[in-house]
Amino acid sequence: MARATFYNKRLLGHIDDTDFTDYQGIGSDPLYKRYKSVESVVKSRISPQYQSFLACPFYEDGNIFWYVDEWNNTPKKFTELSDSEKKHYSQIKDDTLKHYQETLRKLNPEEFSILSGALKYINDEFIYCYDEKVVLIAWGMRLDEGKHTSDGKWFKTAVKYDRKKISFDLAGHGKLATTIAGAPYLTMINRNKGHIITTKDIPIIIENDGYRFIGWTPNPIGHEVQDDIIFTAQYVKTNTTAPVTEKKEKLVKVIFDAGVNGVLEGESSIEVPKGHILSAEEIPVIKANKGFVFTQWTPSVNAPIDNDTFFSAEYKQEFVQCLFSAGEHGTLYGNKVIKKPLGVAPVVSEIPTIMPNKGYRFTGWNINPLTALTDNKVCIAQYEKKQPWYKRWWLWLTGLFSGKGCLKWLLWLLLIILLIWLLSWLLRGCDSDVLVDRDGNAVLPIDRADKIEQITEPDGTIRDNNGTITDIVGSDGRLPENGIVSPIVGDGGIMPPIVSNPGTPDVIDNRLNIYFENENADLNKWVRDFKRLYPSDNYQIIGYDPNVRMIQIQIPEGQRNNIREELPIKISDQKFFIVDESIMVLHGNKSQSTVNKGWHLKATHVKEGWDITMGDPNLVVAIIDDGIDVNHNMFKGRFFKAYNVFTQNRALSPGQGHGTHVAGLAVGSTEFYSEGAAGVAPKCKIMPVQVFDNGLCTFSSLASGIMYAIHNGANIVNISVGPSFQGLNQLPIEEQIKVAQQYFKNEEKVYRHIINVANEKNVILVFAAGNDNIVTAILPECRLANNTVNVAACTPKYKSSIFTNYSLGTNVSAPGEGIYSAYSNNSFKMFDGTSMAAPIITGTIALMKTIKPDINVKQCIAVIQKTGKKLDEFIPPMVLVDQALIAVRNGDIPDEPIWSQILDTGFIEHDGNNDSTDQSQSCEQNSTESNNPIDDYSALKDLLKQLKEQRDALNKKISDIEKKIQ
Repeated sequence: MARATFYNKRLLGHIDDTDFTDYQGIGSDPLYKRYKSVESVVKSRISPQYQSFLACPFYEDGNIFWYVDEWNNTPKKFTELSDSEKKHYSQIKDDTLKHYQETLRKLNPEEFSILSGALKYINDEFIYCYDEKVVLIAWGMRLDEGKHTSDGKWFKTAVKYDRKKISFDLAGHGKLATTIAGAPYLTMINRNKGHIITTKDIPIIIENDGYRFIGWTPNPIGHEVQDDIIFTAQYVKTNTTAPVTEKKEKLVKVIFDAGVNGVLEGESSIEVPKGHILSAEEIPVIKANKGFVFTQWTPSVNAPIDNDTFFSAEYKQEFVQCLFSAGEHGTLYGNKVIKKPLGVAPVVSEIPTIMPNKGYRFTGWNINPLTALTDNKVCIAQYEKKQPWYKRWWLWLTGLFSGKGCLKWLLWLLLIILLIWLLSWLLRGCDSDVLVDRDGNAVLPIDRADKIEQITEPDGTIRDNNGTITDIVGSDGRLPENGIVSPIVGDGGIMPPIVSNPGTPDVIDNRLNIYFENENADLNKWVRDFKRLYPSDNYQIIGYDPNVRMIQIQIPEGQRNNIREELPIKISDQKFFIVDESIMVLHGNKSQSTVNKGWHLKATHVKEGWDITMGDPNLVVAIIDDGIDVNHNMFKGRFFKAYNVFTQNRALSPGQGHGTHVAGLAVGSTEFYSEGAAGVAPKCKIMPVQVFDNGLCTFSSLASGIMYAIHNGANIVNISVGPSFQGLNQLPIEEQIKVAQQYFKNEEKVYRHIINVANEKNVILVFAAGNDNIVTAILPECRLANNTVNVAACTPKYKSSIFTNYSLGTNVSAPGEGIYSAYSNNSFKMFDGTSMAAPIITGTIALMKTIKPDINVKQCIAVIQKTGKKLDEFIPPMVLVDQALIAVRNGDIPDEPIWSQILDTGFIEHDGNNDSTDQSQSCEQNSTESNNPIDDYSALKDLLKQLKEQRDALNKKISDIEKKIQ
C-alpha cells in the first residue's frame, strides 16, 4: 500500500470500510472522501484548540487510514483510560463537543450539512486521548453491529504501542548531571518493548563526596526491553581499600564532533580514565571550512573528564573587506567598503560608481573587484587624461584629409554623402516623433512615469481617460503597424454589456478574441474576409496585438455564441480559435488585520538576505496590475518603461491601490522597513504595466500587458491578476482536477504561447495562484508545469490561507495575510491575498538573478522549494530569502523542482517532468475542441447548477438532523 504522508500528522491506524454503515456524505461521496470540505468548515469556524478533534482520513483499497496530530504521549482509547485519566479527559471531551454544538447553530445551511454529518455518530469507542486533547476517528459513519461487537476489533492500530517503564535508582549516593543544553537527565524513561538500551538512554551521575560510581546492576548496555525494569547504581567508598580484583580503573568515553563547518583530523572517539585531563595529542585537530575559523571546544577540554562527554567544535565566520578609493582624479559614489564572508565575491550592484574630474576618463580599477575575496584588498580607481573631443576629432580628420592622391578625394566624397544623409534624417525627424502613443503624442523618457489624465462627466463622475473604442482598420483595409488594445469602458463612462457567470469569470458579451495558431498567418487577409462577410458597422475590428497574434472584434450584443459557431465555417482557409473576452480580477483585498505589521519580512528572512544582495539597478521587475501611485516615496527614481496598454504611453492610474501595494512588496525601498514596509529587491528597477481601464481588466489586455513586459526588457514579471472561479470549491477535488484537464483549452493555448516566449528569453513569470480555495491548475495560466512560478499564500502560523488556491499548479508559497505595503496617495495599508504572496517571490527571484543572471524558472522554483519552510500538505514550502540566495551563491541548484502532497483523491506529485513538448502535444489533441462548448463558460455554469440541485435535495435532511442535535 502506498498510503499517505501528512505534514505534522501521524498514522494511528485503519478500518475496513465494509465494517461500517450509514455513511454521511456530500452528494454521492461519503464524507471521508470529501475531507477537504470538512476541513474547510473546521478551519474557518472552529477555535484552533479544538480543530484537531476530527482525524484526517485517507482512503485506499477498501481501507480508511486515520491520521492525527503528532503526539508526545501515546494515544489511549477513551474507554481504556484509568479512572483518574477518564475524569480528566471527560472534561476535555465535554468542552470540545460543547464548542462544536454551539458552532453548529451559527453555520449556514451548507456548512451545517457538512459538519453535522461528521458529528452524527459519536461513540466513546471512536475517541482517543493524548497530550491534553481528544480526537475522533471513524466519524460520519456507524459501526455495523451485525458484523462486530463494540470490543475494538474493528480498528487495527498502525503499530502496537507497548511502552515499558525503565527506572534508574541512584541508591542515595549521587545526583543527576545536566546535559550540555542545561536540561537534567531523567531517572525514568519510557521505551517500546524490544528497544535495545544504549548509552544515550542512560543518565550520567555525579557522585557524592566519599563515593565513586562504578556501574549499574544489572548492566543496562545492550539490554532488550521486555518488561518494566529498574537499574540500580553501584558505588564504592573512596576511603576504603577495595580488593585487588576491584581496582580495575573505570574508563569513560570521549566523543569529538566537528559539526558542519569543519573537518576533524584525528580520532573522533577515545576512552580515557575517569578524572583524566586531555593532552594536546589526544585532542583532534579541526580543519575549518573556507570562510570559518575554529574557536574552541564546548565544553572545555581542559577540565577533568568524570563521565562520558560529547565535545562540539565551535566556529566563527571569517569576513574580509574590499575598500574602494577614488584616487586623485575623481569622486566615488556608493559603497566605500564592502564586507563579505571569506571566499564570497561582491556583485555588480555593490560596486561604487566613479565620477571622473573634468579632463579625465575613468578606465577601471587597479584590481578586479568582482573576484572572490580571499583577503582584505583595496581597489583604486584608474584614469587617463583626455583631450577635448574637438581636438581629437580635428587631429584625426586632418590626418585623413591631408593625404595625397585618390584616397583624399574619396574621403571627401564619403563625407559629403554622410552629411546629406544626416540632413535628410533630421528633416524627416521634424515631421514626426520616433516614440508616440496611439494618439500620436510624444511618450515620456523611459525612466519616467506620469499620472493619467482624468475626465469629469456631466453627472460629476470622474474617470481615467484611457482612450476611445474605435474601428482600427485603416482606409487601405489594413491593420495598424503597431498593436492596439481596445479600452473597456466607452465614451461617457458607459460600461460594456457583461454576462454574469456565477462560479466562473464574467464575460463581455459584444466582444470576441480571435487567436491564430500559425506564426505566419495573414491577419490582414482575415480582416478583409471578416469585413466582407460582416459589412455592417455593428461589426468592427477594435483590437490587435501582433505579439500574441490576436484580433479583437466587436459584435452586436447577444450574437456572441452564434458568431463563435459561424466564423470557423465562414473563414475556413485559416487556422484560428476563439476566446471569450472574460473579466479578470485582482487576487488581493484590504485586510481586516491591523497588527503585526511587517511580519512577512521577518518570516521570510528578508533582512538576512540583504546581507548577500539587495538587487541590481540594471535588473527590471514588471508589475502587471491596475496602475501605480507614480509619486509614492517607495519608488523614487527607479521607473523603467512604464506602460498603459490602452493609451500606449506612460500615463498611469493609481487604480485601487492594488498595483502600488504589489510593487511595494516586490521592489519598494527600504526607507519604511522599521514601519513594516519594504520591497524584497529594493535596488531593482520597476516597470509598472497598467492593464485595467477604470476598474476592469480583460483577458486580452492582460495578455498584451504581459507580452509588452517580455519584449521590453523585463527580467521578472509579476502577475497578481487573473480569472476568478469563486464557487468552484463546492466541487469535489477530483471534479476540480477534471475541470483543469478539460476546460478552457483555448485560453491555455494563449498562455502557452506567452509562456514559451518568456522561457525562450529567460523572463520569469510569477503568477498569484488565486483566492478561490480551488485547485490552482483550473487557472489556464498555471497549467504548464513548472514553466511559471505560481504562488500560494500562507498565514503567520505557517499554514495555508483559507482562501488560497492550492495543489496542482502551485509550486511555491509566501506570506499572504495581513501584509503591509505601499498604497495610493503616498500611504500604506494591509492587504490579504495571493496577490501579496506573489511579489514576495518576485522580489526573491530578482535577488537570485542578481547573483546568477542566467538562472531559469525551473531552477528558481527548485531552489525555493529545497530551501523553504515546510507548511501543510496543501501548499508548497514558504520562501526563505536568505537560504535561497545562499544556495544560488554556492551553486546548490537542483535540476528540477520536486514537491509532493496528499489530496483526498490520493497521492499527487509535482515532478517537473511535464515539459513544454508533452504539454504542446496534449494541447494539439484538444485543438479539435476549439469551438466546443466545453471551452465556453456556459458548460461550467451547467455543472455548478447540477451541483446546486444535488445540494438542495440534501437540505431536506437538515431539519431532521437539526432536531436530533438540539
